[in-house]
Amino acid sequence: MLTVKKLADLLGLSPEVIRHYTHMGILKPVVNSGNNYKYYDEQDLLYLANIRVNRSLGLSLPQAQDFQSGSVKEQRHLLTERSRQLCAEIEKLQKLQKRLTEVENFLAQAEMCRKEGVVKDVRRDPIHSVYTFGLKKSHTDRFAIVQQWSKLFPFVHFSVKIPKEELNDPNFGGPYSVELGLGIVHKYLEEFHLQSTPPVETIPEGRFLIIYLKTYDILNLGPKDLKPLLDKILSLNMSFTHSSSGRLLAIEETPDGPLFSILIRVRISD
Repeated sequence: MLTVKKLADLLGLSPEVIRHYTHMGILKPVVNSGNNYKYYDEQDLLYLANIRVNRSLGLSLPQAQDFQSGSVKEQRHLLTERSRQLCAEIEKLQKLQKRLTEVENFLAQAEMCRKEGVVKDVRRDPIHSVYTFGLKKSHTDRFAIVQQWSKLFPFVHFSVKIPKEELNDPNFGGPYSVELGLGIVHKYLEEFHLQSTPPVETIPEGRFLIIYLKTYDILNLGPKDLKPLLDKILSLNMSFTHSSSGRLLAIEETPDGPLFSILIRVRISD
């Protein structure tokens, strides 16, 4: 017969684990009526060892108990189900790792904000956004969509909208009617089966101009902040076809307060 300590030592466990399994009814020792000590036999040793193997496979304690009490066929079924769960977890982690790399790449783009006048001419997939907050108006009717999308971080991002009418107006003095909300690229909108009908705003795939900048006040942007972008569209003799779908890249704490690195992305004609 084995004492709690001896059984624990044989399996490299702590006595507390043995006592916990005993309290749960997994182990059923013989109790000495004289000194109230608990004693275990080789069946308890093998039972406990098997339980520990199954726990190491990620089975919960109740599942490990079910495993132990089931037939070999039932045990195989339980392990097959655990394997299926692991495959789903691995797929989720791989997707998260890929997204982490994407977000890291966007964070690297914050370095572009340190250089004045950087404007890129690129092609991008469709972008979808829903806006809820601005200095001039708020959209409380969109909160349900935002709550749904917010559960999908980090696959959604913070989006910045500037109306195309103001961007295309050469006499506009500012500040722009900036609105803030959430955005998501098309591949993730499809993957998570999100709606793309109004009030969700969609900018189709195509040609975009992107400017990178730093600001202490996103809601107080004006033509002066976007001058390189406006100069670029003027040199192309074109106009913006949609409102912006900007993106928050990074926030840095400074003695003057939080400094925001953002990109302003606006579609133009192909």
